[in-house]
Amino acid sequence: MSVSGTADLVQAPQSMTAVAVESAPGGGFLFPTTPNLVDFLTFLSTSVQVPSAALPSTSPWPGYALNQAVGLVLSPPNNPAPILYVLACYNCATHLLFAITPDVAGQNYFQTARSSSAQGFGLVQGTTGLVQSSSDEVTSVTLTAPKWASGLTASQLGFYRTPWGREYLAYQQSYGPTIVDLT
Repeated sequence: MSVSGTADLVQAPQSMTAVAVESAPGGGFLFPTTPNLVDFLTFLSTSVQVPSAALPSTSPWPGYALNQAVGLVLSPPNNPAPILYVLACYNCATHLLFAITPDVAGQNYFQTARSSSAQGFGLVQGTTGLVQSSSDEVTSVTLTAPKWASGLTASQLGFYRTPWGREYLAYQQSYGPTIVDLT
């Protein structure tokens, strides 16, 4: 699939396998009011700074993650700020991407990010609550389920492990207490 068009002769034609160099002048999104793979790849390379060696432009995983995110993120009927919806989709998709993407040969970027190491988000460990406290001595952690989080599913709790998942949940919470049990 190909996206054609230019930005008044300052932008090269775009393709769905684009990377950050094919972004709009100034590094912005080409289509800021609609979630799309081109802009999601730009988000991954510029905001998240996923190395191109870890996520080649031919990888199908960003598309899978974005499709799943578009299905999860609530879209308001008359959205007065569509960029917020788009960013919520990209944040949700980034969390999902880190959870599902296998490493390419010679790389361990996503494995490290999923791990419980100092560089990881602990995505491979199950959880039954949010961290209430932690300490350095013998590395202990106390989990709790605060009242506002008592209705969260295991999947929603998992989103709290990454900064992108937390941004997605913050957007979802803006809908109030009657939406997806996030109050």
